[in-house]
Amino acid sequence: LLWQKIGGLIKTKKLKAIMIEVSFPNQQPDKLLFGHLTPKLLMHEMEALSKITGASAMKGFPVVITHIKPSGHHEAEIKRQLAVANALQLKVVIAEQGRALNF
Repeated sequence: LLWQKIGGLIKTKKLKAIMIEVSFPNQQPDKLLFGHLTPKLLMHEMEALSKITGASAMKGFPVVITHIKPSGHHEAEIKRQLAVANALQLKVVIAEQGRALNF
């Protein structure tokens, strides 16, 4: 339902970006996600959204990644996995504390 509501906003360029959490790398067992996303799950959701918007509307669309768990090498692994899985050519931005974002 959320994607249906914002799909039109993306198509008409009224929505500037999506902020969404990706807390764990793909290796995290599903039973230990506790509602959080992995790069694989995020890209699955973005594919579902692209079915509403059309793939061309998603190309270059900013998706800001928040809430990466600071354990081990999670951030580097999540960045790598997002880059590999980015078939829609989204503009993936990793949020950083104190860094302004302009779209």
